Amino acid sequence: MKITQVVAALIWREDKILICRRPANKARALLWEFPGGKVEAGETKQQALVRECREELGITVVPGSVYYEVTHTYPDITIHLTLFNCTTQDEPQRLEHSELAWVPPQNVTAYDFCPADKAIVAKIAAQANAKIKTERLYLRELTPSDEAELKTFLQDEEVMYAWEAPFTDAEVTAWLTENLRRYKEDGFSFYAVTEKCSGKFLGVCGPLIETINGERRMGVAYIFNKACWGKGYATEAAQASVNYAFSALGAEEVIAEIRPENKKSRRVAERLGMAISGSFVKTYKGKEMPHLIYVLKKPQKSGRNGAGNV
Repeated sequence: MKITQVVAALIWREDKILICRRPANKARALLWEFPGGKVEAGETKQQALVRECREELGITVVPGSVYYEVTHTYPDITIHLTLFNCTTQDEPQRLEHSELAWVPPQNVTAYDFCPADKAIVAKIAAQANAKIKTERLYLRELTPSDEAELKTFLQDEEVMYAWEAPFTDAEVTAWLTENLRRYKEDGFSFYAVTEKCSGKFLGVCGPLIETINGERRMGVAYIFNKACWGKGYATEAAQASVNYAFSALGAEEVIAEIRPENKKSRRVAERLGMAISGSFVKTYKGKEMPHLIYVLKKPQKSGRNGAGNV
């Protein structure tokens, strides 16, 4: 299979990025993309990008680091796209595209991009909208457009073991709607967890209010696509969520509700330093389900000369 090398530029102006809309008379007509094009024989990727931006926009760009690489197959061509961070001192001109736009990165998903750019757009948006960042992950608020991704694991019987059944389409919609409501009322809830290096949607995790026997308590919860299990993502995201609850939300303790037989979730809680403090019974779809209550207290600041460690 022949793969065509393609380059593109991620050009910043203060807090906005440049996107371009393809002309109506070319393949992928009127879809949005990042400026760039094919690498010609004898060119480096950086040389090709400088040439393409000069031809398309009348500007001189200075390519920097690689932001993202992806291979994508269209009906007419398979491409390997390399997106570079770029700077320019020039004002772009609309020489080949039907439209140019400077957009805030958090709004980039509102535009209909070429399929090869979808993962790039997801990464840009996740980075811009992240509530919590870790070494490998971004945690951002869920949006209605995440419903298809949520179905990949909320409708997986093995993932939804603790619920004793995968969610139906209607239940996924209701679950997403409930989290959107919680953002408005509580200010936080399950967040989408995406991988920094790829933009891939891994699962959901976050601080959220748990109600136990009528008492509202700060909790942490996590659900991950089983393809991501065993890589430490749940622990990394949950630890960051706990830290966020303590530092940003003013929590004095964080709990986790976990079914006794859910050994994977229990191991995550225990790696966070949580310990069992009690149990309760939750009724779900008319069935009583015993749950353990794991608790982690907010660490106390050490006093001067170590007095706080006594």
